[in-house]
Amino acid sequence: MGAPAGRCDAGHMNNRHEEQVRKARGHLVARAGELKERIGKVRADLSRSREPLPLDSADAAIVLENDDVLRAIETTAHAELGHIDHALLRMDAGAFGICETCGAHIEQRRIEVVPYATRCETCERKA
Repeated sequence: MGAPAGRCDAGHMNNRHEEQVRKARGHLVARAGELKERIGKVRADLSRSREPLPLDSADAAIVLENDDVLRAIETTAHAELGHIDHALLRMDAGAFGICETCGAHIEQRRIEVVPYATRCETCERKA
């Protein structure tokens, strides 16, 4: 005889959740690596280690404007890394995929698009 229906379903749901967490962890770790590489390149560009500031004032002005864009890229990358770190901590605590606002499960399609989501679609819309 097999396990009671409730237990079988719970086991299936648990396996599906574990698979979702495993896939999301892999995606998050890979994305964190990409972001760290991007930050390293931005810092190298900003330090002028590859190419010094041009002597021509017009060219220098363009480079300095580009520096503002690079700083914005770095800031955005750091913010995303923070979200990723938080998601990884939630995974370790067993809270991944649970809405921090209402406690409901975060929709799988949302996790697939935003693997560091901390709120379900309903709570995100209310925020």
